[in-house]
Amino acid sequence: MKMKPATKLLVDGGDPRETRHIRDLLGYLDGQTTNPSLVAKNPEIHSRLVSQGKLSRAEAKQEYKRLVQAIAPLVGEAGVSIEVFSDLDTMAEEMVQEGRDMFSWVRNAYVKYPCTHEGLRAAEMSVREGLRVNLTLCFSQHQAAGVYAATKGSLAPVYVSPFVGRLDDIGINGIDLVRNIKRMYQAGDGHVHVLAASLRNVHHLLSSFASHAELATAPGKVFEEWARAGFPLSDENDGSSLKNHRDGALAPIVYEEVDLNAPWESFDLKHELTTEGIQKFVADYEGMLRKSGADPALQEQSMRGR
Repeated sequence: MKMKPATKLLVDGGDPRETRHIRDLLGYLDGQTTNPSLVAKNPEIHSRLVSQGKLSRAEAKQEYKRLVQAIAPLVGEAGVSIEVFSDLDTMAEEMVQEGRDMFSWVRNAYVKYPCTHEGLRAAEMSVREGLRVNLTLCFSQHQAAGVYAATKGSLAPVYVSPFVGRLDDIGINGIDLVRNIKRMYQAGDGHVHVLAASLRNVHHLLSSFASHAELATAPGKVFEEWARAGFPLSDENDGSSLKNHRDGALAPIVYEEVDLNAPWESFDLKHELTTEGIQKFVADYEGMLRKSGADPALQEQSMRGR
């Protein structure tokens, strides 16, 4: 009988059929993370785009809602993280307006905002209203400190999602960020939970367990690889297939002493990978949309611009 890790497991995807498959493979599934890129890659939506052409903004949002509502009953109380459609110019008030709507879609919703100034301002406003939030595209300890400070008083756990794989991509040890955030939060009140994200392989997953991340999200293929390896909980004495990914060649991230009681606006929230992540999500989302006068949202936007 396999042992469950203390870390809650979420699948990163946008296909309810994959969600069901991973839940059955593991015997349970605590939650799911989604984003505009994953929605755009959903097989049904891709097929619809090929056969019927691109969607209006209203149709795209309706499809997202349909997918989330199909996924929600398949996962546990770690919930479904639903990302607002925001770009680098979107103001907090706009994010919160959309976040309120998305939060109403399912009972176990978490609204995802980016780790930017406006994203944290949106999170601050949202927790005051009782919305559960997940701050995504986190690449620095300062961003995580800002999340902590901006969401103090939240009645529900707040998630912060450090992106491990994307730091590895530029030669930096992303697991160090997870470790550093956990260490920093030891001085706090426990209201922010670390959701290790952008996990690319089983080594990343097992390192998340070892770092005591409260949650971890990975694509279905990583959980399939973990299952083939026999569901290990540690890298120690693991099979050779798990030894292909090690931290030694990656530059370490040095821990910083940070005052969690400082105002959230005082932290350096800028990071080029956060910017790039937002731009990618926007490009994937807009790739689904038709650019025509038939889209009421575009017509309204055009009228406002006159």
